[in-house]
Amino acid sequence: MNRYIVIKGWEGFCDRLQCLSEAIVMSQRFNRILFVDWEDRIWSHDRSGFYRYFNLVDLPYVTSAERIPNNIDVFPPFWRRGLGMPADEWVHKLKEELVFDALEGRHFEPVWVHPGVGFRTYDFGELVKHLRLSFETLEEVKPLLDKAPLDLPVVHLRGTDRAVSEERWSLLRTAAPVACVISDDAALARRWSNESPDSVVLSDTLIEGSTGGHKLDPNAIKQFGLTKHQMNIRLLADFMVLARARDAYALNEESVFFIMARLFGACGGVAAVLQPSPAAVILPTCRDGFSFEYRGRL
Repeated sequence: MNRYIVIKGWEGFCDRLQCLSEAIVMSQRFNRILFVDWEDRIWSHDRSGFYRYFNLVDLPYVTSAERIPNNIDVFPPFWRRGLGMPADEWVHKLKEELVFDALEGRHFEPVWVHPGVGFRTYDFGELVKHLRLSFETLEEVKPLLDKAPLDLPVVHLRGTDRAVSEERWSLLRTAAPVACVISDDAALARRWSNESPDSVVLSDTLIEGSTGGHKLDPNAIKQFGLTKHQMNIRLLADFMVLARARDAYALNEESVFFIMARLFGACGGVAAVLQPSPAAVILPTCRDGFSFEYRGRL
């Protein structure tokens, strides 16, 4: 019988990458077919989740919960009510019901589900071996990367719900008087432009207010004349710009987006994720009527 691991998506992009990295390691270690479910309201739109934006190479995967037999056992048992149920805020309240430590090797159910929250270990070196942008996403992200001057340091202005230190602001302005700026905060980006007119502000999907636009659902974003797809593409481009920068500075030194982007870049992630992916090969599983996909490297 085939075995599967499902990784749910919730919270910010870099939380997702950390959890995905852990799921990839577990899928390989325990020989399980991977399903990445980012059909939650923070990331998805029009049923466009993880596989609209990414491909996976050198490991077996499926692109839908419907590709997993529905009559086999699941751990944690909570997910027996539906493997396709997207994560939402309730995952934090039910952590005790959702958590499992697969690395202990005590669970033998054919399907494991990682909730996408809670403590996790991650290996970005392993992540970049398997993660690629989809061809359509690559076509949209590449022009945005080309607009980022390579000769300027990159400054990340994390704001919205995070306090901004004036001391830290002054240090950044001294370290990078002219910079390539990415941000989640319209007011901070505007302030930097006013103080440094020669700087280049790349982030162009900023929303006024104290909530990061990437966490708004598609209906909330629509009132600002934007789409969730535009937000996702801009986020991916900003992440890559920060990852590949020779010199980068953060207004908030604890920003997970900044830390993970720099780690991703140090692991060679930008060059890897921008590689085109080969076509998927559909392979049958050992159960009639089910199959999985596989892409080797070019």
